[in-house]
Amino acid sequence: MDASEPKIGPSLVLLGVLLIALIGINAFFVFEYPKTSVARFDQDDESTTYDTRAAYILPLSEPSYIPMLDTAVEQPIIEAKSIAIFDIRSERYLFDRDIRARLPVASLTKIMSAVVVMENFDLKDVVVVGESSIKVDGQKQTLYAGESMSVENLLKMMLIESSNDAAYALAEYGRSRAIDFVAEMNRKSLALGMNNTKFLDPAGLNDEAYSTAEDLVRITEYSLKYDLMWKILGEKNVIVRSTDEKIEHITTTTNMLLGALPNILGGKTGYTDTALGCLVLVVSVPDRDDNIISVVLGSKDRFGETEKLVNWIKKAYRWN
Repeated sequence: MDASEPKIGPSLVLLGVLLIALIGINAFFVFEYPKTSVARFDQDDESTTYDTRAAYILPLSEPSYIPMLDTAVEQPIIEAKSIAIFDIRSERYLFDRDIRARLPVASLTKIMSAVVVMENFDLKDVVVVGESSIKVDGQKQTLYAGESMSVENLLKMMLIESSNDAAYALAEYGRSRAIDFVAEMNRKSLALGMNNTKFLDPAGLNDEAYSTAEDLVRITEYSLKYDLMWKILGEKNVIVRSTDEKIEHITTTTNMLLGALPNILGGKTGYTDTALGCLVLVVSVPDRDDNIISVVLGSKDRFGETEKLVNWIKKAYRWN
């Protein structure tokens, strides 16, 4: 180095480093900070979106559709063990009691049985009724050994008059096609998040099986995707015939509220001495694209108590 060349002192070096650091910090705020406050355009969506992470904690507005409760309307006295009244559109319970209590649900089991049929069988298939599907409850016979019946007609008998024979005939047909019917019912339950449900037979005769009002709301809401199923559940009387039309079955609903309570889409009944009266009902909300699911378990007056609950909901809630 030439001795005449000026030397750079340590103080000047430190000053230069500080200057560079200040320039870097300034550049960061210039180029980065606006990203959290100005409009951003999504390439997949031409609409303008904003990053509001630092601006808002609560939503800008509340949902416009919430059934509003009038607390001045006195609640009905209901003695059922478990109750669930669920509004589908708002995904909200309007009335509930012990909805996670595990209880036998008798023939409400057939709602799941019907879903398994809808998802695994061809409704036009023909089933030959076997001896093992006759008088399965030891009391009432609704089918004849050897008669041929379409899957759809067996479905109608199972849902409308709650035929236990029809439920077992469908399960037996499943086994002939390598489908473990009850296992499929339980697999579907888990898939739907029905974690407090266990089925042991296709008809609900075994009271060691159980479900909850909450889980029955789940399967009922899911099953509404099958229009035919709920069209059947809304029928009061249907005549079904064997495929050769030699045997005629007059099926009459077990749901006493059909035709007695307005706006019913459909429903399913259940009863055993242990489960007591059980009832699932789907009721439409007039002038609204909405349905209410009512579940009553362990009742000594399933129809009367369900009617009280539905009428109370109509008085106590408004949908605007």
